[in-house]
Amino acid sequence: MHGTERQRAWRSRLQTWSRRLAGAASLRNILYALLVLLLLDWAVSGVRVIREDEQGVVLRFGKVVRVLPSGMRFTLPWPIERTIAVKTTEVRTMPIGYRLVDAVRGIPPTPKEVEWVSGDTNIFNLTLTMKYAVSDPVDYLFRIGPVEADFLVRRATEAELTQLVATMTIDEILTHGKTRIQQEIRVLAQQALDELDAGIRIVTVNIGEVVPPANVIEAFNDVSTAKLEKARMINDADGYAKDLIPRARAMADRMIQEAEIYRAETVNRAQGATARYLDLLEEYQLAQEITEVRLYLEAMERILPRARKVVVEDREGNQLRLLE
Repeated sequence: MHGTERQRAWRSRLQTWSRRLAGAASLRNILYALLVLLLLDWAVSGVRVIREDEQGVVLRFGKVVRVLPSGMRFTLPWPIERTIAVKTTEVRTMPIGYRLVDAVRGIPPTPKEVEWVSGDTNIFNLTLTMKYAVSDPVDYLFRIGPVEADFLVRRATEAELTQLVATMTIDEILTHGKTRIQQEIRVLAQQALDELDAGIRIVTVNIGEVVPPANVIEAFNDVSTAKLEKARMINDADGYAKDLIPRARAMADRMIQEAEIYRAETVNRAQGATARYLDLLEEYQLAQEITEVRLYLEAMERILPRARKVVVEDREGNQLRLLE
């Protein structure tokens, strides 16, 4: 009896130890599985999808090591490496002379925001819109920062705009100078941002409006009307001069030509008369009486072309008489 009870007790203890060992083995397997899952999850954390409009800046222990283009990219898991995605093709808008929030609400800008001074010390209102994008994500993130980017673009543009309009007259600014402002501000603001290594590219500059202040706009309109009238009168005078001067020159040329013709005819007549006189003189020297009679008869023919004339020879005095 006692031997049988001992065998049963040992058998019971063996079964208990087997169950305990089986439970410990399953717990260990679960722990191993969890550890593998954690390791896989940690390894997968290094996989990053960069969108088409983004570039990824990879930091290794806080230091920039490379920039990733768009697509599925692999990096070392966190905290070894970390990727910051930056939108590099997104065009952002920065208003100058007004605020987008106020414009949406219908709130007009303050005089401090919208008023500028021209080179001839005239005050005018000007608003423009800057559009920019990120050109270098590293400089954009760590030299300027996304929070300060808008502020930097605004201040750089305002500084360059203040200097530019100070070299222009109010007439130029209000008329044909708008295109010059747009072109030069884009170049000058870009140069200022490049000097700061801001990693920002100016896309476009669009002027919203350039007008005189409201309290003096009537005076500006009167001045503009007077200048337009002056320009119109100058244009009319130029047109009249351009029409009159060619006609006067043509008339002068015609008079000169007529004078040249008259001079040539007069000279020719004088030369012909001189030649006839010399011929007549030669004939007169050869036959004085005959030449005198011929000249007398020719003179009477010219003087009395229609009168009936009879020539009578006086035998005594050997002279001719003309009877009508």
